[in-house]
Amino acid sequence: MMKLQIKRLSFLGLAALLCISTLAGCKGGGGNAPVSGTVTLDGEPLAGIRVTFFPEPATGNSSPGPYSTAVTDSEGNFSLVDRYGEEGAMVWRHSVEFEWDQLDEAELSDAMEGDGDGKSDSKAVAAAKSKLKKFAKIPDKYQSGNSGQLYVDVPSGGLTGYKLEMTSN
Repeated sequence: MMKLQIKRLSFLGLAALLCISTLAGCKGGGGNAPVSGTVTLDGEPLAGIRVTFFPEPATGNSSPGPYSTAVTDSEGNFSLVDRYGEEGAMVWRHSVEFEWDQLDEAELSDAMEGDGDGKSDSKAVAAAKSKLKKFAKIPDKYQSGNSGQLYVDVPSGGLTGYKLEMTSN
């Protein structure tokens, strides 16, 4: 009887140790790694691009972790921060998406509709179109779900100076 209790206590102790080590590992394990670099289109840096890393789904887990995002500076440089404000991106495989951070197509739409009278404001339309022209088009092939979409594996050591290079052809 005493042997049975000792075995039971040993089993419970081992189970508790396993649970504690698992919980401690979850906090620091996987985690984020720093990711920074440059976004270019045909070799030219893109300023004002929002680059977002979305962790790819895993078997049995369609959402393995938070996305990470950044907006490129005037030289196309970025440094990712996850949706919780933590530096870097989850150590995992990610699909990468791009969009213009400052692009406001609603401004053009509003200008075309006018002041509610159905008449467009030609000066406002011209100004909005001028703003839109300064943004190079992100090639369709890099849009979500298309064949040219970029995928990046973030290793535990992170990625520094990583080049996300798009081509228009």
